[in-house]
Amino acid sequence: MQETAFNEKLYTSTEVAQILGVSLRSIYRYLDENKIQAAVKTATGRHRFTKENINDFLHPSVQRPVQPVEVKEPSYHEISKQVEHKNDKEEETKEVEKAPIKDEPVDWLARFRQAAEKYKSQELKTQEAPSSAGTSAPIIEFSPKVWDEPKVEKVEEGLEESEFTYYRSGVGGLKEIAQSLDKSAKNASLDYAFTMQAGLSLHKPIKPFSLIHAYIRPGDRSYFEKVLQLTPSTKDTAQLCLATSNVVSLYKDRKEMHGLQVVSDEQIKLDLLNEGETDLANELE
Repeated sequence: MQETAFNEKLYTSTEVAQILGVSLRSIYRYLDENKIQAAVKTATGRHRFTKENINDFLHPSVQRPVQPVEVKEPSYHEISKQVEHKNDKEEETKEVEKAPIKDEPVDWLARFRQAAEKYKSQELKTQEAPSSAGTSAPIIEFSPKVWDEPKVEKVEEGLEESEFTYYRSGVGGLKEIAQSLDKSAKNASLDYAFTMQAGLSLHKPIKPFSLIHAYIRPGDRSYFEKVLQLTPSTKDTAQLCLATSNVVSLYKDRKEMHGLQVVSDEQIKLDLLNEGETDLANELE
């Protein structure tokens, strides 16, 4: 990856979480605690980060106490060796200046991951090492549990982590689509779970909406496209959005409401917040 191309890229919260090896929920907590800064916040409430934002998080400026240094007069022999070493270095510098300089690409992603591992190691050592006065050394308020969270299955992963496909259906209106999706999934023993407005409406009455969101497994999409008579559509005209995801917790933590499968309350709220529906998310309190 060329450095110029990297500088032009804005990273999503999900990409930053993957680079740092932490969960998406941890990124949101860092933003709330002002440990990481976002370069851009979109109109829908999403954050976008630059390379500098990630670097500032991994390498925060820390004032360190200056240790007194004992000054020792060098001997004649040592001075002679230093002069000889300096002359050798000057010769090497001249040789290097003659050689052509190659502009090699910088793998910033690899550097960030390496720095993240180093940052994690330093945090753990800081918490374990005692000070010379017999008291505990200062500990940066950063929980090591963040690094132990699973990377494969993340409860807080939601619509931002999934692949969206928008459709119109030939089976009827939203109610008929929802009932047909549930019946088809049960007949084939397939996983699914409603979220967003569709999931919230099963909790309480809300203002009318025109788009249903549902999670399904990636390998089951063609089946639902066939049984629900789905045709691709734009987001503005769609009746159904299928979000394909293999995150186990989406289906493991779901619950049945009014005969339909719905993701957990926490997941509904997270998905609404990710889509900028803050008012609806607050209604789930």
